[in-house]
Amino acid sequence: MSFNNVVPLAIIILFIGSLVLVSNLASRRINNAEDYLVASRGAPLFLVVGTVFATFWGGGTVIGGTGAAFQDGVYGVIEDPFAAGLSLIIIGLFFVKILRGLKINSVGEIYTHRFGSATGYIASAVMIPTFVIWTAVQLLAVGKILSVLFNLNFFMSYIIALIVVVAFTYMGGLLAVIWTDFIQMIVIFIGLILLLVIGYNAAGGLGEIVTHTPDDFWQFIPSEKGLMPWITYVSMWAGMALGNIPSPDIAQRALMAKDAKTAQRGMIISGSLYWTFGFIPVFLALIGHTLISTGILDGSLIAQDSELLIPYLAKELLNPVLLGIFVASLIGAILSSASTSLFATAVIFSNDIIYPLFLKKKKTDVVDQNYLLKVTRYCVVLTGILAALVGLLSSNIYDMTVFAFTLQFGVLFFPFIIALKAKWATSYGIIAGMLGGLSVNVFGGIIQQTIIPEPWEFFTLVPPLVNIVLIVIVSLFTKKSDRSKPLEDIYI
Repeated sequence: MSFNNVVPLAIIILFIGSLVLVSNLASRRINNAEDYLVASRGAPLFLVVGTVFATFWGGGTVIGGTGAAFQDGVYGVIEDPFAAGLSLIIIGLFFVKILRGLKINSVGEIYTHRFGSATGYIASAVMIPTFVIWTAVQLLAVGKILSVLFNLNFFMSYIIALIVVVAFTYMGGLLAVIWTDFIQMIVIFIGLILLLVIGYNAAGGLGEIVTHTPDDFWQFIPSEKGLMPWITYVSMWAGMALGNIPSPDIAQRALMAKDAKTAQRGMIISGSLYWTFGFIPVFLALIGHTLISTGILDGSLIAQDSELLIPYLAKELLNPVLLGIFVASLIGAILSSASTSLFATAVIFSNDIIYPLFLKKKKTDVVDQNYLLKVTRYCVVLTGILAALVGLLSSNIYDMTVFAFTLQFGVLFFPFIIALKAKWATSYGIIAGMLGGLSVNVFGGIIQQTIIPEPWEFFTLVPPLVNIVLIVIVSLFTKKSDRSKPLEDIYI
């Protein structure tokens, strides 16, 4: 292996080793399941901001977003970062204070308390595919980076990423995740700004970049006439902006904050940062256009896969030391998102499904905390294996990221809003709505034999419409037999 590969790989290994060390230190503070699941509910503002930003800023945004912007300009990245950033601000303004005031360890418990155990199981089961897919996206991103930059075998890189993220999530739980997220956020900022500045200079400055900017690159709204372009546009915003709202990882960030005000401020600041730094992949796509147009970068390298632009930019522009720093920051961002989605799914398995089915004592309503802690750790390993298998089914990072949350939008958005804000819906209505919204996507996938059915606009907007219609109609006919409970019973 050449010196140009040894130095950056050494820096990356050192960085990843430091994350594992932090996780090990965090594991020493884990005394019970609450420490592991919600970090003892004591996180200050800087940790909330760090973990929320680093959670969202993963492979889909950096690798996938740059590739999408290169292909389609700003219009190609409406979903992520713009719609995704909006979701954080909406959550901060309207939902976080309620979540932080509840005596729960995960968002699935809301459905169980309000509408019964069957509803809770269905909601939890629906959340699992979303976050398994999102974990798979991050593993794919690491595989692409290491295989392009260092000529490592893609499958080997993929497995290494899996082992690392499972290891430090397994050890320290949410406490380890939020501390490693905070470290990774700082390194992410350094790495992205580093590549942006060097890429800007290599492209010849603002004048050259403007000269080689495609004509429609900054198009932010549909340019075509007619209804269909606007349906597509609404789908782009709705899937990610609303699909993220019922996410269990967001709820965990609210639950871990030291108080409701900290949780709210953390979400709003994170959303604003996400919008601000979301322009960096857009500018890197412009730099890529300029470097290819001027012959500095070979355009054939990304002709088949524009998501390889970031790795090739780094390989072309950075010396071994700077390459190591940048790739460490990039992998840090990706592992941050991977650990979050991995942990969120593990908590759904253990706390929302296994616990109420097998661990909860009927008479005392008390669970063996040590046993729940062990089960959650086992579920971290199980989720990692599932995500690795799913990632081998598709290699398109950006599309998989968007689909994961449009699936959640179609099934859980309205039930989540109703569970927190309304009292008129019945358990039967919520179950019917969830199953109806899910069925649309499942049938589409079966008929087309794919995990991402087309047209995507249809499978973004129709499932939530079916969902809310069924909730309203079934609730009207089952009002007398309803056994739903008020949310106030589980306020802190």
